[in-house]
Parts: sequence; structure tokens; C-alpha cells
Amino acid sequence: MKKWLGLVLVAGFAVSTAACTQVEKAPEAAMQVKPVDLFAGEAQKFKPFLGLMSGAVQVKYGGHSNEIKTTLEVWEYGKKTETLGEFGESIRDKDDKEGLYSFDGEAIFSVKGSQGEDPNKTHYEITIALTNKNGSSSSSQLDWVVDAKQVASSPIELSEELNLQDGERAAVWGMQATDEGTIRTVDFTPESLKNAKWALLVFMSAGSGETPAP
Repeated sequence: MKKWLGLVLVAGFAVSTAACTQVEKAPEAAMQVKPVDLFAGEAQKFKPFLGLMSGAVQVKYGGHSNEIKTTLEVWEYGKKTETLGEFGESIRDKDDKEGLYSFDGEAIFSVKGSQGEDPNKTHYEITIALTNKNGSSSSSQLDWVVDAKQVASSPIELSEELNLQDGERAAVWGMQATDEGTIRTVDFTPESLKNAKWALLVFMSAGSGETPAP
């Protein structure tokens, strides 16, 4: 009887100790990125101006960083071959009491391709714009020249919401192209990107200390 009583007491102590142990919660995501339809509703009228290789994502941020960073990279068969550019957008909205910055808006991307004087090269003009809830925006442009006559291209779009911590980055939009007669549908997973002959990937993050991606 004493033996059983001792076991009950030990078990009760263990349960009590476990109940008092604090469960660590995962930190709340600082940045949420969601896919949106850039040409929904009346915005359909802008499609001829932006082109078929265009898209957008909704971006919400609340944290200690005062900058949203956008990086454009070229990937070939699943491996990064070039960084085209990196842009930083200052976050102006700040809660002085909490010391936190906030951003609520959209990132819009447009890629237009053309054949220049050299028929064996393809020239792309890339435009990126960040628009916040107040209607203000900033945009950046850059060029990408490929040593091939590309004949097919398609956008790579975000399929689900992303939740990122400060310093964590992820691919949010992109396009793929080929100089062959067929093109496969790809997403941002490493295995899928191996099927893209050329891919232009747009990464976004807030803060520093980026993690490898995608």
C-alpha cells in the first residue's frame, strides 16, 4: 500500500511540474505576403499596358525593421547564376510608443520582353513598384539581357500565403522562359525550378540576416 501511495505522489508531482512549465510559443510572423489578382475587376483595363508577364502580391509588415528589401535573381535549371539587383524601400509608418514599423500595401511586378538588334538575344525591361495603403508608391527598373532567342515565357505566381520573420526571405513572384518549343509549369520549390531553363525570381524580406532560399 505504501509503495502504491508513493507512486501516486510521484506521478502527481510530475503532472504538477509539467503544468507549471511554460510552453514556448513560436514568434508571430512579422511579414505576411499573399497572392492577389492584379487585374481583378476594373483593373483588367491595365493589362495591355503592363503585359502578360505581370503580377502582384499583398504585403503586410509589423516589426522592428524600417526597410523592405526586394532582390531579383536569375536562375538556370534550379541554380542561381546572377543577381540582377537589390532594392530597399524605407518604411515610414512607425508607432513611436511601441517602436514598431508597419507597412500595408502591394508589390507589383511587370516584365516586358523584346528582340533587339541582335536576333540571338532577348532583352527584358523589369519594373517593380511598392504601393502602400495611402496610395504613395516607389518603383525601380532594370534590364536583363539573355544570350538566346527566347520563344516562350510564363509567370511563376505565389499559390499560398507566406509568413516571414524579420530577416527571413522568400520568393514571391517570378517568370520563366525558354528558347525551346515547350515550357513546363513550375513553382518556387527547388525541385520544380530545375525544370526551368531560365527563371527570374523576385525575393522579398524585411530586415537583415537573410536565409538561403528558395
